[in-house]
Amino acid sequence: MILFFIFLQNELLRPEKIREFADYLYLQGNYDAAVQEYRRYLFMGSCNPQEIAEKIVDCLVRMKKYDEALASLKHFTDTTKTLYTKSWIHLLKGDYPVVRELLKDRAGEECAKYYIGLSYVGEFNFQKAREFIELPTPAPKLKNHLLGGLFSFIPGGGHFYCGRIGDGLYSLLVIGTGVGISYYYYHNHEKTKFYLAAGITVVFYAGNIYGGINAVRNYNYYLNARYRDLIFGCE
Repeated sequence: MILFFIFLQNELLRPEKIREFADYLYLQGNYDAAVQEYRRYLFMGSCNPQEIAEKIVDCLVRMKKYDEALASLKHFTDTTKTLYTKSWIHLLKGDYPVVRELLKDRAGEECAKYYIGLSYVGEFNFQKAREFIELPTPAPKLKNHLLGGLFSFIPGGGHFYCGRIGDGLYSLLVIGTGVGISYYYYHNHEKTKFYLAAGITVVFYAGNIYGGINAVRNYNYYLNARYRDLIFGCE
């Protein structure tokens, strides 16, 4: 029995068995455990370091452990592969200027242009991105911040401009109610209450203008983010 146990342990510790187990864990989506097994296999030294390092980096990226993935690039032996993998990881992290800095000396290469273009997409700079990659059409039609502010001089107008009917009606109701109450106090010569009501109404009115501009900002961000995700999803 003891001999069988020793034999079984030796079989499980064979490098090829560790690699098989690591691959199994990877296919099962157990990336954390797979990383440990790949590292154990890499430590034994009877493998291609680049190949196993790529597996480790892939697992770490899938777990969004980007800094750890960057540290694992030290096992890469292919310098070009290292550069582009590092650029890819920084792209996933959202370090878009870093991507362009890494690839500035290779801007003429197709792969570099591809990553540089995506870095501009990540920043919503689609016009600049088109200099490097082809983007799907149509591009998002954004709202104008100035118009959002101007329309907001009519209570709720900025929200209506962005299609946010509920918010627009709420602003219109609140400010309209404030104006009505202020007028009531003014008409009845209740100056203290009038000034208080008018002051509160002015605050809400200013908030309505700010809210209209912010509604445009949120509307544009949503369209840009959806377009960006469409591009990243198609890549």
